[in-house]
Amino acid sequence: MKRTCLLTLLLCLLLTPALLNATTPTTSAPATTKTTSPFAYRGFSGGMMLHAGWVDCGDMRVGLAPVQRLSGLPLGIGGALKVRFGDHLRAGTEGYTSALSYGDYGSSLSIAWGGLLVDWTFRVGRFVPYVGATIGGGSVENLTLTEKPATDLLPEPLVSYRKYGVGVVVPFVGVEYGLTERMSLTMKADYMLPLGRAEFDFPSGVRCYVGFMFNH
Repeated sequence: MKRTCLLTLLLCLLLTPALLNATTPTTSAPATTKTTSPFAYRGFSGGMMLHAGWVDCGDMRVGLAPVQRLSGLPLGIGGALKVRFGDHLRAGTEGYTSALSYGDYGSSLSIAWGGLLVDWTFRVGRFVPYVGATIGGGSVENLTLTEKPATDLLPEPLVSYRKYGVGVVVPFVGVEYGLTERMSLTMKADYMLPLGRAEFDFPSGVRCYVGFMFNH
């Protein structure tokens, strides 16, 4: 009996502080005002785009072969990943490949490029216009054929193949339209410029893009 009383007393002593804490009203600390940075992380978005446009690099001549006009409609594909900071600023990366067929014999000019981008956005209802630029680099390949390729395995005469690296800056302007909370239709136009002296066959020109961005 004595042991039971001692255990009961000990149990009461152990439980008393917890009961007092549960029944005693507590005073909360004064609320502190939390300031949010205007460039706080707000998620990210990414997606793929198709593009077409117009490129005109001038004339291309190989030896005494007829001149070929290095111009036409480039087609390509690529994608972008953008991180949102605050209500307006986004930064990320993008990369694309673009190819142009020209001349009468299947000549081709292509460029693959990528880099870091920054853009500034505005919201107007479901529309989000944006303007920005990408700076980076890429690789240009130009294969010029001077006659129709034969179906044999013999070397072709008067064929020119050029490949070189190049730095680029690409200003762009576009708009996104919110289809759902998580998905947007995006359209943009850009103009690629070389960093430094431009090669004669550098594919400058306007490209127009359309695709989808997925928001997270």
